[in-house]
Amino acid sequence: MKLLFSKSAKQEYDILKADAPALAEKVKSILKETVAHPETGSGAPTRLEGLLSGLWQRTYSPGQVVIYSFDDEAVTIASIGSRETALKKVQLESYSEKDEKSVMDQMSANRGKVSILTI
Repeated sequence: MKLLFSKSAKQEYDILKADAPALAEKVKSILKETVAHPETGSGAPTRLEGLLSGLWQRTYSPGQVVIYSFDDEAVTIASIGSRETALKKVQLESYSEKDEKSVMDQMSANRGKVSILTI
């Protein structure tokens, strides 16, 4: 199985390697295990729910998580860091990708139209 990183997750991992090598080693260990067994093992793998369904998280240090998805071919790391920050980044990225076309289409359709506001 392949291991893939989102652009932001790769940046987060590189920063962690430079700033906190011991934590980076823990993440590396979690990543290896995740590739071998995405749903079981150390770090308490947990399936996320709601807007984040389809994603999983593992803890590599108290309050610090790796958020990922997987299929038959690859594990994709979405975010690494504090649980709160990592979840927010994933939500923002998924919103941006999911809704960008809709917003752009609406902006294009409204281009050149005049809106009159009355107060």
